[in-house]
Amino acid sequence: MKKLMIFAATILATLASCTNDSLDELNNELTTTITVDVNYDADQTRTYLDGNTIKWAETGEQLNVIYYADDNSSSRRQSATHTDYTLTEDGRARFTADFSLTDGASSYTLGAYYPYVYKYTTSSISLTLPQEQTPTAESYDPKTDILVSKEPAVVSGTPEKVELTFARMVAFAQMTLKGIEAGEVIEKVVFSSPAKPAGAVEFKVHEAATVENAKWYNNYEDITISRENWVATGEDVVWFTTVPTVLSDSEFTVSVTTNKSTYTKTVDLAGKTLEFQRGNVAKFAVSGLTKAEKPKAYKLLTDLSQLNAGDQVIFSTKKVESSSAKLLSTTKDGNALKFTESVTVTAALEILPEGLPADAALLTVEAGDKAGTFAFKDANSGYLTGTYDDEAWASALTFVAEKELGSSWYVSLNSSSAVTAYAYYNDSTYRYLNNYYGSKFNFAGSTSTYYYYIYYIDGEGSGNEGGSDEPVVTPLATPAPTATVEGNTVTVSWAAIAGAKNYTVTYGYISQTVETTSATISDLEPGTYTFNVVANPADESVNSASEAGVVTATVEAQQGAEPQTVTIAFPIEGAVSGNSVGTIYEGDIKISSTGSWRTDKTDGRDCIYIGRTTSNELRIEALNGKVITKVTLTPPVGYLIDLKWKEYDGYTSGTYSESWTGECKSRIVFTAAGSSHSNIGAIEVEYR
Repeated sequence: MKKLMIFAATILATLASCTNDSLDELNNELTTTITVDVNYDADQTRTYLDGNTIKWAETGEQLNVIYYADDNSSSRRQSATHTDYTLTEDGRARFTADFSLTDGASSYTLGAYYPYVYKYTTSSISLTLPQEQTPTAESYDPKTDILVSKEPAVVSGTPEKVELTFARMVAFAQMTLKGIEAGEVIEKVVFSSPAKPAGAVEFKVHEAATVENAKWYNNYEDITISRENWVATGEDVVWFTTVPTVLSDSEFTVSVTTNKSTYTKTVDLAGKTLEFQRGNVAKFAVSGLTKAEKPKAYKLLTDLSQLNAGDQVIFSTKKVESSSAKLLSTTKDGNALKFTESVTVTAALEILPEGLPADAALLTVEAGDKAGTFAFKDANSGYLTGTYDDEAWASALTFVAEKELGSSWYVSLNSSSAVTAYAYYNDSTYRYLNNYYGSKFNFAGSTSTYYYYIYYIDGEGSGNEGGSDEPVVTPLATPAPTATVEGNTVTVSWAAIAGAKNYTVTYGYISQTVETTSATISDLEPGTYTFNVVANPADESVNSASEAGVVTATVEAQQGAEPQTVTIAFPIEGAVSGNSVGTIYEGDIKISSTGSWRTDKTDGRDCIYIGRTTSNELRIEALNGKVITKVTLTPPVGYLIDLKWKEYDGYTSGTYSESWTGECKSRIVFTAAGSSHSNIGAIEVEYR
């Protein structure tokens, strides 16, 4: 494999506002050394605006290069530029990309786009402009930028220098909101219009006039914008990206949610035009927003110190954004309590009280009869209680009118906010409140593997210890973690937090608690990981745990890693002559076949049989980020293999000879070539 150097010196991205406030041009072009103009800004990871100039960030940039040899456009391949590139003094960055040569090729045709996204189909590329956007105060969200080469490049011989001109495909908006109460924290801004400003663009990088022939699809009406620590000033600039769209004789609506209020304004564009032009910035202001008090919502309980007497709570089956969460109801199903109909958990991990099912258990928190316990009372049904019938040996979850021993619940949360709650049904024996097999809540002798979560609205109470006042407890400062990646190992580090005893680092469903200010996670598969770091208090009477500090890190597939091999030789235990083969191996590589077994001890033919006129196939798939590099099939002595292959990365195909070699991230399928039966006695797969 040759390492292609691509030089990006002329990406044309002229930005002119709708008020003729022009932005500087950024020019980038592709050659055999990719060089992209970049300014140093370690806080950003992709393209961004600096005043009126579009710039490239110091790290994190990648293009996807699509290419094919000669005129065989059906054999397209793709290569991502490497993330380690060099910045030059004149503001460029020099990238490299691995480029696979084709034996005997006389020319190559290349095109490219940004940002890098691996595509299974490369004849036509579709990139979606996200509805959820997180810009900065001065620039658009870098994840929403789309750059496309305007024309394909055809290079004779081995590519040493390739020149492409890029065009920016999206439109930018710089909206100023006037009248948000200064000091309120803006949680989100929603821009919506019947013209559907969010959607996707489809283009073909190997056809002439790529940009002119691109197709935009206006699919969605809403774009939601959010930022961290967004404190309103009364005149707030909101950056976002749209599909190229003309709002003429139409309308748009702006909705703002803060920590205290909601603001809305629908702008009538009758006789007016607001145009979002490709590559341009539309600058406009919105004033006169209508203010309303923000309705209270049930928010996810993440720290037990947040739960106090007087709070309103519901028990839910989900903690992630979902429209299928269900709640504890007041309706019985035998000895258990049913779930309600589904409700929505929002992206902010809240459940809105409007429209909650009529049978939802809406519980008020009180102090339980035993010290350190909670009681949960539904206004109509009574106290949530676990009981036990000694004669029938049966547990029951129900509501009772008066508080009792079974109504006093000991509650704890794990690091993922999942709830464990138990109550005594006599002075020495207790049972758990369970989310029973994802269908109902019950009172059981052990905890269930089905988690549930508490959502709460702050009440006017004063604590859970029999109504006594609780001391003021403040959360620790939030850690600000950073991550470094070496191979398949990530080290997460952060500064010490005053008052912290230790720190819990979580990624996915895995967590570890350390007393130092770093944690090392090894043997990670390729992919992007999100790490959460929580500081735990040394004195819980003074501090509660911090909010989670978040950092992401990407583990790349290890280029040049030592290849690994899977070897399967037949016979194989359990194979029955004439039966379908099915899956015979699965790990980093999956091997399966719809062919049949031939098990013949007389002539030693133990093999997979694929007839010459059948549609049966042998399928070899790469899993867990692995790449197949070689497949060798061996027939039993005296037999042969007559197969053709199809590689689903680049949709290339051919006739099998002694082996298949290449690079495939998805799957290779072998089928009958047509002239002879095939007998496969051994399979060897090399991968990295």
